[in-house]
Parts: sequence; structure tokens; C-alpha cells
Amino acid sequence: MKKLMLLAAIAPAFGYAQETSQEQTMVVTASRMQQPANSVIAPLTLVTREQIENSGAQDIVDVLSQQVGISVTRNGGIGQTESVFIRGSHSAQTLYLIDGVRVNTATNGGAQLSLLPLEFVERIEILRGARASIYGADAVGGVINIITRPEFGQQFLGLKAALGTEDSAQFAARASGLVMENTQYNVVLNANRSDGYDIRPQDTLNEDYGYESLGGLFSIEHRFNEAWRASIFTIYNEGEAEYIQGTKYLNKQKQAVYGAKLNYHAQQWTSELALNYQQDRSDSADATNFVNPDRYTTERQAFNWLLAYQLNKQWLLQGGVDLQNEDISGSSVAYQQQDRDNNAVYVNARADYIKHVLEASLRHDDNQHYGEHSTYNVGWSWQLQSDLRFHALHGTAYRAPTFNDLYYPGSENPNLKAETSTNTEFGFALDLLRAQWQFNVFHNDIENLIAWGCVANCDNDYSGAPDSWPLWTPDNVNDARIQGIEVQGDFSTAWLNHRIILELLDAEDKASGKQLIRRPQEQIKYKADVNWQQLNVVLDILWRGESYENAANTQVLDSYAVWDLSANYRFANGFRLDAKLRNLFDKDYSTAATYQAQGRSFELGASYQF
Repeated sequence: MKKLMLLAAIAPAFGYAQETSQEQTMVVTASRMQQPANSVIAPLTLVTREQIENSGAQDIVDVLSQQVGISVTRNGGIGQTESVFIRGSHSAQTLYLIDGVRVNTATNGGAQLSLLPLEFVERIEILRGARASIYGADAVGGVINIITRPEFGQQFLGLKAALGTEDSAQFAARASGLVMENTQYNVVLNANRSDGYDIRPQDTLNEDYGYESLGGLFSIEHRFNEAWRASIFTIYNEGEAEYIQGTKYLNKQKQAVYGAKLNYHAQQWTSELALNYQQDRSDSADATNFVNPDRYTTERQAFNWLLAYQLNKQWLLQGGVDLQNEDISGSSVAYQQQDRDNNAVYVNARADYIKHVLEASLRHDDNQHYGEHSTYNVGWSWQLQSDLRFHALHGTAYRAPTFNDLYYPGSENPNLKAETSTNTEFGFALDLLRAQWQFNVFHNDIENLIAWGCVANCDNDYSGAPDSWPLWTPDNVNDARIQGIEVQGDFSTAWLNHRIILELLDAEDKASGKQLIRRPQEQIKYKADVNWQQLNVVLDILWRGESYENAANTQVLDSYAVWDLSANYRFANGFRLDAKLRNLFDKDYSTAATYQAQGRSFELGASYQF
């Protein structure tokens, strides 16, 4: 806490600023409708396709770990169980979207991102802070929206192949362009594989744990005239990853997302009608005898109608209706309840008076299982000078109990309440000495935390018969206080571009006074890139402070620093070479106890754009 107070005292010399590259960029995540990125009051991070390609990231989780306000943990490498923490809120307290479609599973609440190919991603929009008044359940720590569709009119045709350590390999093909003057298509195909490595070298199995994935996406958009446009899209990806559960197990996943939209924009009116269907299936069994796997499925159907009216130059009114059904009846586990409906309405108002911008939103959700919830959010930004902006936000959010929380056989607790939170934050935006600085202070109180505790067979390591494995049950146990400071600076010196991120986090269980598990109290992230003619070189450094593996804070996860180096060279004929060296100094570290993170790895790739 003393560190937070110290940085708060010195940080106003910096500030909160959107990157200049955002000035002409349109985003959709903040209000669910297009708006300029630099008009968003809430802290927003944009990650472009070019930034992803130039980085050393292997998957979406790696990309997220490089961004401000985010920490990640993995039980090993790609394909293993992962958690993405936004401002100390865990994966189930974060809303994940693909092209605006919710992809959190209804069974455990998180989203499996690591097997979703990076080739699918056009950009990522990350909104930090409570956003339940716009999206409903689970937007406690923030919203991550993975956008797969390029801008209308963009044309691209290319192939990519890459080979690396651990016999990793990738092949991808991408094509987008205009079929006719008013019709845009986008197609991506991707295949990945790796033999993996031994994620638990201390055990006696001496096994490597690999993964593979195969998928594709297709979208098409047609513009009937200046007012009307329609689009459809589909994403399908299947993958499998080996993991440890006493012995080597295999998890096979399938994910499909389908959507259709009809948009209207003329004069003061904007409208969007959307129909979406999302399916997530996970099958797990012994890798040597993959029969009768444990299956968990989520099928989600949703209808959304969004409407906006520009009352005058200052006032914008927005609202919407969300109808959703979740069904897990395809699971092999016999849950007491297997489907539920959620109906919601929301309104949002924005007033723009040149130097002052005000926003307020209100949403009411009615869920068939855990009842009604109303959430709100208010925001204010003040342009004090042309290079200095202040903003403040206050809002509420909640996390819905999952089907596992409420109805998992033998561990069910149908009386669970939803977790609720109240978030307050403020920040500055400052351009100073050719540098842009972001500064945010936030305070989030979370009540009725849902925690799973072991009640039987707790010393078993998941060996032997399943009925002898540890038994865990959920309950609303404690409240938490999560507060922190984020500072980000972007600047250039001579031929180098720099980004530095400093994060301090105090995530405390109010009852015990202990830190919540696996949340580092400090993080420093540094990125340097240089462009010389056709050559681009990027250095990424992540330093992560200590965290705790257990609630008693007696088991420490040590601090560590990881360096990644990547380079690419673009030839004049459309050919490009990429080289990526990850964990440059072969650092031995873990983000989850007993699971080894990946050591030094290398990848060499080539791509051609026609």
C-alpha cells in the first residue's frame, strides 16, 4: 500500500493519454457502437495486427500479457489452463468477446484463448474497468474484444509458414478484398502444432505436452447504400492439448461462432440488429485411452438490438435490448439445471461540451437462475489544455455464478449469490516533451466472492480412482479490495521507439488481510522497436514481481524477468522473413506452482503477400 501512495504522489508528472495513432481510429467496444478511439473516457488499449506480427508473441495470451493492466498465469505452455487478470480480476471476472459475441463458457466462466490462432486477429480492443452497465454479467475487471474483420475496402492475399523449436509448425492463408464495389469478403485458414515440452520436470512421467489446432473464418459484408449494410461471419476452430492430471491427459476443444448483423445509419439515427450463436465444447480423457471423455459444452444464442439518436451537437442517446439463452445439455455431466435465459435492457447518454464530456449508463438484467441485477456507470472527462486531459469514472458490476458454481453434481450450491463490485477510478492524459503518458488510479470493492474450497481427499494429487480425487465446493466466502496504479509512457529517442509500463497492485482479501493468489504486486513492461529501411527489430521485456500461490500467502511465486527479441525484413517483392527468439536468457520461472514456463525457444517464418 505504501508503494501505491508513493507512486500516486509522483505520477501526476506523467498522465493518461491515448496514442496519437488512435486519433483517426474507430473502436466499438466502449459503447458497442463505432466512435473515435480518442473520444472514449474509459482506459482503452488498442493492439493492431501490425503490432502483433512484429512482436514475439506465440498466441493471444502472450499478446495480452504485454499490455497495461494485465497479468497472466499458465499451467505450463500453450494449450494449458490459463488465467488472464485485468487489474487483479480473474478470468471469470473478465468479459471476452469475438467480434462482439460473448465467448465466456457457461460452465467455468473463462475463455480458452491460447488455441485461437493469432492469424484470426485484426485488432484487439481492451477496455479496463467496470462495464456491466453496457454488457451485463462478468465485465468486472474489463472487456477484451477480439476483432477478426478488416476495415471495409482493405485488400490482402498472402501465405505464411513458420518452423520452430519443439517441432512447432504453422501454416496460414489469408485473403480479403472486394467481390464487387459494395461487397467485402475475408477468409483465413490456419494450422498450428507443437510437440511441447515437459511442464512438470520434477515428476517421474518424463513427458512432453504438445498441442495442435486447425481452424478457419469467413465473413462477408454488403453495403446496399449509404444507410444500410449487412454482414455475416463464421469462425470455427478445433484443437487439442496434452496436460497433467495424475498422468498424461488429452483435452480436445471445438469452438464455433456464427453471427449476422443488419446496420442502419442516416442523419441522427443509428441502429444495429444482431443474431449470434456460439458453441464451445471441451472433451478430456486419458491420453493413452481416449474413450468416454468428460465433455463440457456451452451453446449460447443471443439477439441484440442497439439504437442511438443524436439529439443535437452535444447530446447522444443510446440504448439496447439483449436476449440470451445458455444451454449446457450437451455435457456428459448431469447438472441439476441445464439451460437459462437472461433478458436485459440498457440506456446510455453522452454529452459533449468541447472541454467537458459526460457519460452515464444504466442496465437491468433478469436472469432465470440468479435473479435481477441493476448496474450503472458514470464518467467525466475534462480537457484542461490541448495536451492535458483529466477523467474520472464510477460504476458497478457483477459476475454471474456459472453452472459449475451452482449445479456441478456433488459440489453444487444453488444458493450462491452473484459477485458484485463497485469501481472508482481517475486518471490524466498528458503529452509532455514529445512523449505521451497514461496514468490511472483505480479502487474496486468486490463482495460475495465465489471461492472453491477443498472439503475431502485434499492430499490426493488426482491419482487413483476419480472418487478418491479431491472434492471441492463453492461458496460466497469473502470480500476483496483491489486497488492499483497504472503508468504508461510512449516516446521516441533518435531511431528508437519506446514504451514503458509500470503497474502496482494491491489485491487484498478483506477478511484475512492477505493478497489474492497469483496476482503480482508489481509489474514493469518495456518495449523498444527500431525501423531501418525494410528491417524491423522489437525487444520486449517483462518483469513480474512476487505473487502467492495460496490464500495464506505462505507459498511464494518468485519474481522474474523475461526478454523476447523479434525481427522481420520486408523484401520489395512482397516476401517477408520473421525470426523470433523468446525467453532470450532461458529464464527458469513459473506463474503457477509446480508448472514450468517455457524456456528459450526460436521460430523462423516466411510470408508472401501477392
